[in-house]
Amino acid sequence: MDILRIAAFSDGDTGGNPAGVVIGNVLPDAAEMQSIAAEVGFSETAFAAPEGDGWRVRYFSPESEVPFCGHATIALGAALVRQFGDGGFALILDRARITVEGFRDGTNIAAALQSPPTHSKPAPQKLIAEALALFGYSAGDLDPAIPPALIHGGADHLVLALNSRNALTAMAYD
Repeated sequence: MDILRIAAFSDGDTGGNPAGVVIGNVLPDAAEMQSIAAEVGFSETAFAAPEGDGWRVRYFSPESEVPFCGHATIALGAALVRQFGDGGFALILDRARITVEGFRDGTNIAAALQSPPTHSKPAPQKLIAEALALFGYSAGDLDPAIPPALIHGGADHLVLALNSRNALTAMAYD
């Protein structure tokens, strides 16, 4: 099994956001994928195997499975182009079906993805209170013009808008 290390959003060997990519005939079991992701050590590793008319994809961070990762999907697209040539590839995720497409331009590979469906909803008060406490904030640190929300673009994210740069610089975290 080849474990690729690809920097998405890079210009040749410069910059980018690194991700691991593993393409196989079948997906390893979850424990093995978790172990490989920990060994790779990047924020995410994408695992892909053929399924039906597409590719079954799962994503793992070094510590846990995650529902989606944009830059790892771009890296996967580049790896699929390297292995199978230019074109579009259907990806089957846990909660969505998306596409990634890519093409060669000389020695460079360009890839783009179709995002999973997006939506948002108001954040539950309990979650807001827990997040504020975690970072040493109070409700008074929030911008009242932008209500706290849960947004989804492949994975759920809590969005809290702070009312000032000073509040941001005062964030307590380790």
